[in-house]
Amino acid sequence: MIDLIDRVDLGYEAQPRPAEASPRAVITAALALAQHTGPAVLLVPLHRDVLTADDFGLAALAQRHGVNPGELAWVVQTETDLDDCGIRRLQELRELGFLLAVDGVLSPTLERQLIADLRPDFVFLDQSVPARLHDNEVAKAGLAAAVVYVARLGGRIVARGIDTKATAAAVAELGVQYGVGPHLAHPLVVDAELAEPMDEVVPVAWFQRREVRVFRERGDTLSAPIGMTSLPRTGGPLDDRSFARFLVDAARTLQAEHDPERILEIAAERVAEVVTADRLAIFEADWERHRFRPRVLAGRGIEGFNEMEVSLNEGITGWAFGRGQPYRCADTDSHPAASTIPGTAREPESLLAIPLIAGDQRLGILDVWRDGLDAFTEEDLERCALLGFITAAAWSNAQMYGELERRALTDALTGLFNIRWWRDMGPRVMSQSLRTGTGVGILLLDLDYFKRVNDTAGHAAGDSVLRAVARAIRRVVRDSDYAVRYGGEEFLIVLTNSTVEGAMRVAQALQTAIAELRAPTPAIEQVTASIGVAVFPDHGEELDDVVTAADLAMYQAKRDGRDRIAVAPISLRELSGDDPSDDRLS
Repeated sequence: MIDLIDRVDLGYEAQPRPAEASPRAVITAALALAQHTGPAVLLVPLHRDVLTADDFGLAALAQRHGVNPGELAWVVQTETDLDDCGIRRLQELRELGFLLAVDGVLSPTLERQLIADLRPDFVFLDQSVPARLHDNEVAKAGLAAAVVYVARLGGRIVARGIDTKATAAAVAELGVQYGVGPHLAHPLVVDAELAEPMDEVVPVAWFQRREVRVFRERGDTLSAPIGMTSLPRTGGPLDDRSFARFLVDAARTLQAEHDPERILEIAAERVAEVVTADRLAIFEADWERHRFRPRVLAGRGIEGFNEMEVSLNEGITGWAFGRGQPYRCADTDSHPAASTIPGTAREPESLLAIPLIAGDQRLGILDVWRDGLDAFTEEDLERCALLGFITAAAWSNAQMYGELERRALTDALTGLFNIRWWRDMGPRVMSQSLRTGTGVGILLLDLDYFKRVNDTAGHAAGDSVLRAVARAIRRVVRDSDYAVRYGGEEFLIVLTNSTVEGAMRVAQALQTAIAELRAPTPAIEQVTASIGVAVFPDHGEELDDVVTAADLAMYQAKRDGRDRIAVAPISLRELSGDDPSDDRLS
């Protein structure tokens, strides 16, 4: 399953090989592979016979394979005759954190009840749907409406049958962002003996070399827009020469910024200097939810956008965004796509709608309103369009810069912060602790006998254990805490506003969560960890000293038998003993 916009992998769909393989065999093989495909979503077909069986136990089976529920989607076909028992079992899987998908949908409106009952994360269109879009305005309108319907229920539509670039473009224009088909990728097989024509044989390590995008969880709230209570008034119209200088200066200022929020704030200020406006808004296109996300709101009477959920194809804004061209509307009330902001009266007004597009990236849209009919000129439109162009370019560059920065500070295998991030962030954490008078808990966690995993099961299994431990850490710690892959099989957990007692509780929760992970090889009965605990400023005047104390405490836990938690004493002399670099203490 691939993003149609930027061709990044999002998930993998398990298919039977050979074709006559039993549903249970497919599930078992898929779950065994899931440790390698994460963090991408693995979509596993769920046959009715398995769903309604008396020995139904998919959650327990997934747990035995060490599968993260948030990375596994159970797929049911629309023709499956689901009774109340089947619906209930699927809902129970959702409550346990698994994802759900419905496949073979001709029209989400026709399957409205099933989609409403299950609230699937993914709705796979039947392969015939993309082909029906050619010169069929009714089919296009139906698909556009379906995208909105499914998005409002928190789901994502996935198009099957993407066999050409034109097909991918046709469904993408209607708001479908994800697809499956031979134009995007051929089936992957890890066992060469099971390969069929057009299959691509890959080793299991192939999945970890792929760049994948992790879906945001449902219910994530969007950050608040930049607050602007009023718009500055222009000092008068600019002649062409003055506007050219103004545009060059604006471009330099925007390109020098790497913070997207600051870029949009500057853009709003510059627009208001060029065009007299009563209201202004910049929206970001949230493609996952098919919504416009307000990022800048300025002027009187525009606060209602904070309460609105505007679809990407709704209203004049959505209409102009879909066209992809700057648009001047002389009378917003008379436009066929017009809608009203909640809490506002209909007043005569004009609108400039400027889609913000950089290359093939449709980032968002700039809306500028002025009271009165036909209040903007073509020159106003042209100048706003030019500002929109340089804003989109700067915004795209900032997103790229942010992604590169994120990768530089993130461990590629686990998704946790890396040691470089800690070197940059550690002094800030210490300064904040001193400023607020609160403690910082430090946990140093080292996996026991990890070398045996690599030696007996291979490095792919070792990587799988590290990813599973990272997921367990993320589940346990708070949003305000930090988790770092400190090196090899060692993890550093930074607990803000913490005490020794609080840090111990987190360490115990981590110990329990790791013990529940599936052992990848019979060479070790259970995945365990030794954890050292220390707190700033109790165990050192510098945060690095506290990390050293936690490190020594961790090795004390190993000396005491492993799978233990040790709290650093105030005096580090009590921890003197064997050389902590001794290989026997791995």
